[in-house]
Amino acid sequence: MNCFVYWDENSHDGVIIDPGAFEDFEKKEILKYISQNNINIRLILNTHGHIDHIMGNDWAKKMWSVPLLMHKDDMPLIDKALDQGAMFGVTFPKPPAPDEFIDEKSEVKLADTVFKILHTPGHSPGSVCFVDEKEKVIFAGDTVFNGSIGRTDLWMGDINVLMDSIQNKIFRYTDDYMLYPGHMDETTIGEERANNPFLNGEYDKFA
Repeated sequence: MNCFVYWDENSHDGVIIDPGAFEDFEKKEILKYISQNNINIRLILNTHGHIDHIMGNDWAKKMWSVPLLMHKDDMPLIDKALDQGAMFGVTFPKPPAPDEFIDEKSEVKLADTVFKILHTPGHSPGSVCFVDEKEKVIFAGDTVFNGSIGRTDLWMGDINVLMDSIQNKIFRYTDDYMLYPGHMDETTIGEERANNPFLNGEYDKFA
């Protein structure tokens, strides 16, 4: 799972996106990066509520004492987080409740950066993407990956809803936007529009 730290080079204010840190070495790696760059963490952002993305929320809240933001439609996943863990054989501290719910009417500000919120359900009901339109960057969570898409066989997943979120929300941006997904390598909208078999019609030939 990809945890991202996004920060302003002038103020050194930053956000941590999906602090899914479970092992101590993961926490140390995040802390090392933040310390080396003198980053002031101001917010914790969750793209969605699956355990691999939230199991570090308790640690991050205690470490930085800053607001935690997510979409309300994934609250059932937060409420049942420990049950999620049991399904996969892992235990972790109960995640804290979000301090604020965000939706497409919200603006998340960090120094000179303003994140636009895209509600992109399909992988989960409350999945969101964080878009920095100035820098042409999208933190896409588990909606679309490099050469793939998010799974829809989990609670409230829906392949048709997911495809609509990608095609009509994410792909309304231009090809030069960078996509930073919740798993695998970074990519661009243009790359996925052209070569992702789930999105360019190739998969339909075999479905």
